[in-house]
Amino acid sequence: MGAPPIFEPKRIKIFGIIHIVFGGMGLLRSVFGVIMMFFQEWFTRLTSEAQGQSEELVELQIQMQRDLAPFSWISLGVGIVVSILVLRAGLALVRRRKTALKSSNTYVWASIFAKALGFVLFFVVVGPILNQTFEGLIDPSISGATTVINTMKITTMVAGVVIPLVAAIYPVMTLIMLNKPDVKEFLNQQGT
Repeated sequence: MGAPPIFEPKRIKIFGIIHIVFGGMGLLRSVFGVIMMFFQEWFTRLTSEAQGQSEELVELQIQMQRDLAPFSWISLGVGIVVSILVLRAGLALVRRRKTALKSSNTYVWASIFAKALGFVLFFVVVGPILNQTFEGLIDPSISGATTVINTMKITTMVAGVVIPLVAAIYPVMTLIMLNKPDVKEFLNQQGT
């Protein structure tokens, strides 16, 4: 009488499908982001004219976009890499490859690194640029302008902390759920 059969943990397929969806969406978002980087100034001018914004405000927005461009390119590059890694891991999980867990863990650590890098760059580069832009948006002599500027700054900083933390939930959950003994055992023995 042989060893009892090892049943496939359902989380392998579930995470595989979710990985593929996130990887595909990430690549689409990155491609759209790259296209937008090339047409950003044109699009800003077009929408600003339609809204009747002053030329001074349009130039302030365009200058902010130029100042943020290096960060945007870094973010897009990292996003493409992480999207490819999660897509590759998802395909390996769905196909039950022996390398699926290793691929998934590679994605997880790359994703966590990307979020940490984004967090640091936000507070070192993006936050100061946005704060400077906010100060140029509103005439400080207007009643309540200081309150509005400070509210915008605080909201931006809170978002700079909360967004990476929320975005890290899925990679951390992946790390916890896929590194269970039953998943490792199934992929080691039944994986292709």
